[in-house]
Amino acid sequence: DILNLFDDTTEVLTVMDGGNVGIGTVIPTEKLEVNGNVKAASFLYSSDERLKKDITTLSGSLEKILNLRGVQFKWKNGGDDENIGFIAQEVEKVAPQVVKNGSDGLKSVEYGNIVPLLVEAMKEQQKEIESLKTEIEILKGNR
Repeated sequence: DILNLFDDTTEVLTVMDGGNVGIGTVIPTEKLEVNGNVKAASFLYSSDERLKKDITTLSGSLEKILNLRGVQFKWKNGGDDENIGFIAQEVEKVAPQVVKNGSDGLKSVEYGNIVPLLVEAMKEQQKEIESLKTEIEILKGNR
C-alpha cells in the first residue's frame, strides 16, 4: 500500500511499501526524498571508527581536487535562482566514491564527503610549500 497526502492538488507526503518517504514527490527513490529545500540545525554523518573497516589514508587528493570543476547554474525546474555546485558525471570521473546512482537513473553527489579530499589536498599542498621554503632558504644561503 502507498499512503499519499495531498494539499488540494499538490503532493505533500508519500510513504511507499518499502519504507521510502517522499515530501513533495510522488515516487521517492530513497529512504527520504524531498523535492524542495531542507532546513536543519545540523546534518550528522555516521563516522565512528567501530563502524568502518579497511581504513587507509587518501592519496593523490590534490590532483583530484584540481580536476574538479565548480559550476554556477540554474535548476531547470527551479526558477531563476543561481546555484553553485558540481556536475555529478564530472565528479564521478574524479571521485566515484562520492557519486550515487539513483534508482530513477539520476546521479547525486555526497558533497559532505568531498571534505576529506580537501583536507588531504591541503596537507599535500602544505608539504610542497614547506619544501619550497626550505629550498629558498638554501638558495639564499648560497648567495
